[in-house]
Amino acid sequence: MADSFLFPRSFRIALIALIPLVLVATACGQSSDPSNDAVTLDLAIDGERLLQHVEILSSDGYQGRKAGTDGGEMTRSYLEGVFEEIGLAPACSEMHQPFSFEGREGTINAVNLIARIPGTSPGSGAIALTAHFDHLGVFNDEIYNGADDNASGTAALLEIARLVQSQPLERDLIVAAFDAEEQGLIGAREFVNSECFTGLDVRFNVNMDMISRSEAGEIYAAGTSHYTFVRPVLEAVDHSDAMELLFGHDRPGTTQMDWTSSSDHALFHRAGIPFIYFGVEDHPGYHNPSDDFEAIHPEFFQSAADYIYHAVRAIDAAMPGFPTRD
Repeated sequence: MADSFLFPRSFRIALIALIPLVLVATACGQSSDPSNDAVTLDLAIDGERLLQHVEILSSDGYQGRKAGTDGGEMTRSYLEGVFEEIGLAPACSEMHQPFSFEGREGTINAVNLIARIPGTSPGSGAIALTAHFDHLGVFNDEIYNGADDNASGTAALLEIARLVQSQPLERDLIVAAFDAEEQGLIGAREFVNSECFTGLDVRFNVNMDMISRSEAGEIYAAGTSHYTFVRPVLEAVDHSDAMELLFGHDRPGTTQMDWTSSSDHALFHRAGIPFIYFGVEDHPGYHNPSDDFEAIHPEFFQSAADYIYHAVRAIDAAMPGFPTRD
């Protein structure tokens, strides 16, 4: 999640160990509405793969994944390898969407990765599934590994793409891994303003940014105050007891922080495209060196990722009944 403030603390180097995870596919994969095939598929998030992605991307070797750094380039190379393994094809002429912008260090070169999984109903539009893979890099000689922010959303992006590649949606799924979110949502801006985006007919955005760490086991679906027709769809998707789905953080003038402009979904919203943003509330690791792999909550994380996967399928099934844009 983008923010202009850093809060450095002592960085604690720990041995990262892969945490065993019991899959909760039965609980996550069933819909409260048995007639809705979109949320009763047997496919479910692979918890081990999900955690492995976060472990790798948030390790010290990636140096905090800051845009324009060697760590950022390593991250893109890793994602390219997973995209290739899954069998993803470019959304436009190339998978890479390079762009440059001016930062404190001068001109910064960054790259989005944009893929497309064709749907079974050509001409019915597309859903953009998005997550930013960059983080804050190294600050005051401490590595900001960004396990929750946003290796978690990136890992879920990869896993959901793998599942949809095996069983496509009705609509195209645009799989967008954005760079330079932390510098002001720049990667998402470059995509939404591009000729590539114009030709994809994106009609909905599902954005994931910080979905793996919540002491209370709570994940928010922000955006339903703007797009009320989506809330019943999300409420009908069942999930395990390891997470609680909440709504909010999308209205100004309330006691909650308004997240409408806090992450990459903001660019879709400004373009008049409905969005749902999945994320957790700020925790002690937010923009802090303690945002490490061992601090995430594995069972909650897999439950959240699995829910989001089924929510994407439910949104795809429900989209013919959504209001049309002017």
